[in-house]
Amino acid sequence: MRRRHPEWLLVEPATDLIIEGYQSCGNTFARKAMEHANPHTRIASHSHSWAHVARGLRMDKPVVVLMRHPLDAVASHAVRMRLDDLDRELFRYHRFYRRISAMSESVVLAPFDVTVNRFCDVIRQVNTRFSTRFALFDHNDPVAVAEVFAEMEREVRSSPPELDLRWRIARPSPERSEATREMQARLTGNRHRAALARCEAVYDQLLGACSPIAGRS
Repeated sequence: MRRRHPEWLLVEPATDLIIEGYQSCGNTFARKAMEHANPHTRIASHSHSWAHVARGLRMDKPVVVLMRHPLDAVASHAVRMRLDDLDRELFRYHRFYRRISAMSESVVLAPFDVTVNRFCDVIRQVNTRFSTRFALFDHNDPVAVAEVFAEMEREVRSSPPELDLRWRIARPSPERSEATREMQARLTGNRHRAALARCEAVYDQLLGACSPIAGRS
């Protein structure tokens, strides 16, 4: 499989940890925060595929699955990537997490707010569940947080030139906020309401399975 960035690895025997989720669920932040705290850790991520999670579990690898409410995740991803086929994205979201629900007891589930605000709790839960000894990321260290966001921006700027960086860089702006609100309005309209409800149902199911160590969002 061709990866957009060479550092986005797929699981292999030398992999130390898998981090997966639908797009715009904190994938890049989680990876960069983990790498910042554990520089030599080999992380497989960004396939956005339930099959990648399943393969990792078959190989007895620790797995973190990132979660975000579908209204926020799909709207954010569609805006970032300038996507118009919302039916396809809702289908992809639902398929990914429906498949993950069958594996939920074997992975660490990380809600979005926990991932981006208390990623140390996610790492701590990984260590508890999988008997690993990863160092914790310190969200209270402003230098560490700034370095993670700088790495995220560097990675985005290395994307193919046809992608509009105004929308890809994960920094708030009035233009992006307005575009996201418009996308959410489309998602909650009559055309997509049933598909969104299916996504919300599987999200709520997984949220209910989250360990209290990780918290909920």
